[in-house]
Amino acid sequence: MILRSLHAKFLGGTLLVLALVMAAVLVVVEQRQRAAIVGELQRRGEVLARNLAAMSYGPLLLYNFTALEQNVARVGAEADVVYASVLDADGKIAAHSRRPERVGEALGERRHPSVSEFAVPVMVDGRQWGGVRIGLSRGRMDAEILRTRLELGALTLVILLLGGVAAAVMARRIAGPVRALAEGAAAISRGELAQRIEPATADEIGRLAAAFNHMAVQLFQQRTALEEAHAELTRQFEELADLKTYADSILASMPNGIVTVDLDGRVVTLNPAAELLTGYFRGEVAGRYCTEVFAHTPELSDVLMDTLASRAPIANLTLTLRRRNGSTVPIEFSTTPLKGGESKDLGVIGVFRDLTLVRRLESDLRRSDQLAALGTLAAGLAHEIKNPLTSLLTFSRHLDRRFDDPGFRQKFQSVVPRELERINVIVERLLELARPTRLAFGLVRLPELLERALELYTHQLDAKAIEVRRQYARDVPPIQADAEGLYRVFVNLVANALEATGPRGRLTLRAGWADAADAPLAARRRGGDRGVKVEIEDTGCGIAASDRDRVFHPFYTTREGGTGLGLALAHKIVEDHGGSIGFRSAEGRGTTFTIVLPLVAEPPAGADRREEPRR
Repeated sequence: MILRSLHAKFLGGTLLVLALVMAAVLVVVEQRQRAAIVGELQRRGEVLARNLAAMSYGPLLLYNFTALEQNVARVGAEADVVYASVLDADGKIAAHSRRPERVGEALGERRHPSVSEFAVPVMVDGRQWGGVRIGLSRGRMDAEILRTRLELGALTLVILLLGGVAAAVMARRIAGPVRALAEGAAAISRGELAQRIEPATADEIGRLAAAFNHMAVQLFQQRTALEEAHAELTRQFEELADLKTYADSILASMPNGIVTVDLDGRVVTLNPAAELLTGYFRGEVAGRYCTEVFAHTPELSDVLMDTLASRAPIANLTLTLRRRNGSTVPIEFSTTPLKGGESKDLGVIGVFRDLTLVRRLESDLRRSDQLAALGTLAAGLAHEIKNPLTSLLTFSRHLDRRFDDPGFRQKFQSVVPRELERINVIVERLLELARPTRLAFGLVRLPELLERALELYTHQLDAKAIEVRRQYARDVPPIQADAEGLYRVFVNLVANALEATGPRGRLTLRAGWADAADAPLAARRRGGDRGVKVEIEDTGCGIAASDRDRVFHPFYTTREGGTGLGLALAHKIVEDHGGSIGFRSAEGRGTTFTIVLPLVAEPPAGADRREEPRR
């Protein structure tokens, strides 16, 4: 483990490099020093040999052997000279510094490995007259070479030692911070981010330590931020989970059925109420197309797909839902686009409302209304008939006793037929409300009927100085209707308006096209045909809010002496034409009655048709 450390590797590498470099230097320097020492020996030997040859030139010519011996003795006395000898022209020893006894002998070829021999010829007139040989000892040269090698080896060791120490110092200086960086990085990897390394220098190692400290601080801050974000996300996730649970609980507890589909028209969710209504479980329909799930009630899937395509809500459609088991349930169905974040489209949500109880309550309410209307009718009928019956009863009681009285008989003949006619009129009107009306349908121009109704009240209009405004659209067409029936409706409405309007009031008559929202129900059922609209507006006292629900009830009236059957008959006539009648009123500001009629009405059974309009 130690050998694998950066310190050991750096130190070993440095020593290896130093050793290689010093080995190369040692070889080169040793070779050069050895060559220098050997060269010095060669030069010295050659100089001594040439000097001896120069000194022996004369004595060889004169055959002065004594001088030759002196010369070789002088040269042989030099340091490192093993021997010095002079040879004659025949190659025999003429003088020898070490072995005089060999004078006259031929010089052998034996050489000692520790002696370097140098030979120089002595030339006379271009002819070799003799020669000189000197043997120098190689001991000092070898000793010098060995000393040089020892010095170089010692120098190498010293350099290696100093280099090792320097490398150890540098390795420690480099490896120490790096080791601290490695330990800090390991601590950071374990999650201990509170790490700091003091930079000892300003070099790259110091900058690396500063960068490490900055990185550690950044990591600590980022981890702190991440922990805070994680805590916040955890809190939000818990809130979302609670919100989802809350929303699921709301959906599960809602009495209305909820179905959601995605952008492809596939069912995503069904709440328990929807499961009960449809007979399907959420798990078995999730991911299936709504057209497949609601195949028995295609209107549902059509509405869902229409909302998905148009991105527009559809509200309060009354449909009949066919359940999985084949039974049917009346429902009210509404759809709306399902939006996500940034108004991103997610699909459509549909709401089922079971109308079974509502239909039952409506039936009970209608029955109650019928009974109430019947009670009102009975009370009104009793009230209207009671007065003439009282008169008739009074006369009948006095008939026996006062029959011979002419005044009584005259009064009897005047009152009784009138009161009986009054009872007959009431009964006839009641019969009109009860029995099917026989209407004669033909082309009718509404403005003409309105003008006919106004003609009846010309004197009353003049007497009260009532202003009449006519607002008839030029393109209003004639319609198929019973002219006499509508005439009675307009007469009744104009009479009521004049009764409610004071002097110098205003009466406004309008006739024109009906809006789409005002189209009569019969026309809409036949495909959305347009209709016409008639409005009769007055500036009278208006209708009290407490009385508005009873306006069209039989025998309801606010006029003294009125029967209260006019508006009831008008309502029945308009309904027989397939139209609708309504009103809006503000107390003290007036009332506006609105009649909407189809262009072509479907007459009731027994109605006659006429081609020519009534004028």
